Amino acid sequence: MARPAPAALPARSKWFNLGVMTAGLLLLAEAAFGVYTSGRGLPAWALATIPLIVIIAKFPMVLDRGDGGVEVGFDSAILMFLLCTLRTPSEGVLVWGLGVIVTQLTTDKRALYKAFNIGVGTIGGAVAATIITVVRDDQRGKPQELLGVGLAAAAYFAIDFLLTALTLSLENRTKIREHVLQRGTLIAIACFVPFDSIGYLGAIVNGDHQRQWALALLAVPLAVLLVATRAVSHGSENARRLSVLFEAAMRAQTLSDARQVVDALIDDARRLLRIQAVEIRATPPGAHEIGAQLRDGQRDRWIVAPGRHRARSTMTADQQALEAMVAVSSDAFARLRLTEDMTHLARHDLLTNLPNRGLLLDRVEHALQMSRRRSSRIALLFVDLDGFKPVNDRFGHAAGDAVLIDVAQRLTACVRQSDTVARLGGDEFAILLEDVRLEEVDTACGRILAALGRGAHVAGHQLALSASIGVALGDSSETSESMLRNSDLAMYEAKARGKNQFVHYERSIGRTRLQRLELVESLRASVGAGDLTLVYQPVVRAATGRITGVEALARWQSNGVSVPPDVFIRIAEETGLIVALGDVVLEQAARDAAVLRELVGPELSMNVNISAKQLREADFVPKIDAINKRMEGMRLVLEITERDCVDNDDFTLDAMARVTALGVHFAIDDFGVGFSSIGYLQDMPVSIIKTDASFSEGIDKDERSCALLCSITMMGQALGLDVVIEGIERATQLEHLCDHVHAPYGQGYLMHRPMPLEQLVTVLRENHGLTTLEDTPAATL
Repeated sequence: MARPAPAALPARSKWFNLGVMTAGLLLLAEAAFGVYTSGRGLPAWALATIPLIVIIAKFPMVLDRGDGGVEVGFDSAILMFLLCTLRTPSEGVLVWGLGVIVTQLTTDKRALYKAFNIGVGTIGGAVAATIITVVRDDQRGKPQELLGVGLAAAAYFAIDFLLTALTLSLENRTKIREHVLQRGTLIAIACFVPFDSIGYLGAIVNGDHQRQWALALLAVPLAVLLVATRAVSHGSENARRLSVLFEAAMRAQTLSDARQVVDALIDDARRLLRIQAVEIRATPPGAHEIGAQLRDGQRDRWIVAPGRHRARSTMTADQQALEAMVAVSSDAFARLRLTEDMTHLARHDLLTNLPNRGLLLDRVEHALQMSRRRSSRIALLFVDLDGFKPVNDRFGHAAGDAVLIDVAQRLTACVRQSDTVARLGGDEFAILLEDVRLEEVDTACGRILAALGRGAHVAGHQLALSASIGVALGDSSETSESMLRNSDLAMYEAKARGKNQFVHYERSIGRTRLQRLELVESLRASVGAGDLTLVYQPVVRAATGRITGVEALARWQSNGVSVPPDVFIRIAEETGLIVALGDVVLEQAARDAAVLRELVGPELSMNVNISAKQLREADFVPKIDAINKRMEGMRLVLEITERDCVDNDDFTLDAMARVTALGVHFAIDDFGVGFSSIGYLQDMPVSIIKTDASFSEGIDKDERSCALLCSITMMGQALGLDVVIEGIERATQLEHLCDHVHAPYGQGYLMHRPMPLEQLVTVLRENHGLTTLEDTPAATL
């Protein structure tokens, strides 16, 4: 029997279906009335065929297209058996009609479809009964009966198939031939008649009372044919599903947008299920629905279709196929998320999640284009933290990262949501301000400096924070690269002017910065080649003028022009060249020490200035150990400024202690201008303090200056430290130093100016030949 598969039934075909049902029920009622008037009841064995009808109906051949289809069942073989076995056609039609009713009641189709199928089955059964009765003309077991069975089977198939095709065409507003002339129709026809012939064969065997047991043998070919038919249907259906899944998988790999993946999933699901009522929603499928969970990485959703509205009897297999296709889409979503994550990582800073340099430049370029169209103004701020590297050196990179994250949040809070805060790397940030006035730019810079001025709390310490900000304004001639470069130049100008301020870019700044860059590269080349010279300024015993030590001072020429030490030392500090420069000075001082030791013996001390950055180098102690061994008894004194001393952490204090254990001494240079205290002097392994020259400037004119130096000298001596007074340039200063301050050692232009090694040799020879009395220097000088 052929039945419409359960697809949605619109109102325009409802009346047709109701008409078919009514006609079928009328024919069934007529058959029942005929049986009733005959006075003979239905035989019990005939009623026993009803379960067989139900079972065979579970194995249809599916002819599926679009939103609906046809299930070609082969339970009509039982109809032929009944019509050829029972006494009257009415009995056969009645039993057959009851079997159709039970079959439909055991399905999950809609009620109207069940009624339609009952009507179609009953009409087909009545027509088949009429044809057999007319053709065989009471010639049971004769060829006429076989002909009648064949014609009846063909007529049943035609009526059932055509009525089903007609209701589908009405439902879908398609031409009936699209449903009749579809792939698989010929196979269904070829299978239908042989199946019904088995029913006639059963009737013949049943007529031979001695061989009725042979009816059981017919179950074998019947089962084989049913299984084979089901295999053909499933094979065709599986091939179709695999084709849809394969195409969906290929297409999913080409999609570049999540919306495209969703649209493709719905389209492919409709092709897979062959229904249009497919939707994606937040709730799972309910009763009589099939669905699969869709995970797109943002929220869980479900793709759902009405499961009972299917044109095939393999609903479970379609559910599994739908889940497989959703898995393909989930892979596509995962690929898109990975692509988005990779794109985000490529365009954002890993630590702060701020845009990086590349994304910033893109936004600056876009902002420039928009500003030209709107005649508005944009500004780019280059923000560089002042003195941030010691935070990493003192507290570790984890603490430094925490500070950078905090700074990023503060910068973001200082500007509008429409502005862009980016991290360029290290402690450098950039801020793009769009559609702003000049006074708004200055106000934003002020907010940033104030926000950073609150400092940072790191590892139980409150650290001061500040920043230098360079401001570049965009105009029609600017590019993103030029704006970034100009803001960078302005930032360096802000640092040069004292830090913790903002500076607007001017063309003169660019020229100054270019000169500085050239100077940096020249210094880098000179340090790399060791092309530095040393001069030495003696340290003398104030009472006798005897030279007890020399301080090594670096000198450098760029392209034949002398560069002031404070200039190139500051550049070396800012560019990180100070460590390499310090290594060059130590190496050259060790070589020159051999000459001095040969001249005056090991009693002379060699003072070398070092940077706090050198102290924090992991290989600093081994380097000093090697240099000290080359001194061969000559005392090595490392001078470090007071500013660097008070910022020392546990690592550098440990390094100083290990260096002191080697027999090397430390001196605090420029003592008194920083944050000196007796506590710091007690904690640090220092042997000498060298007062800043500003203290000795007025000792011969100002009693307070003289008293201050006296106090420093007394404090140093009380702590067991030697005191060197720097900046002695007048004889009256030296007189006060000896008569009132009573500091043991002095250093300044009055006694000796810095001089090259050759001149120092001459001066030492004369100085040490002035007296025959051995003047033993202090233990640490």
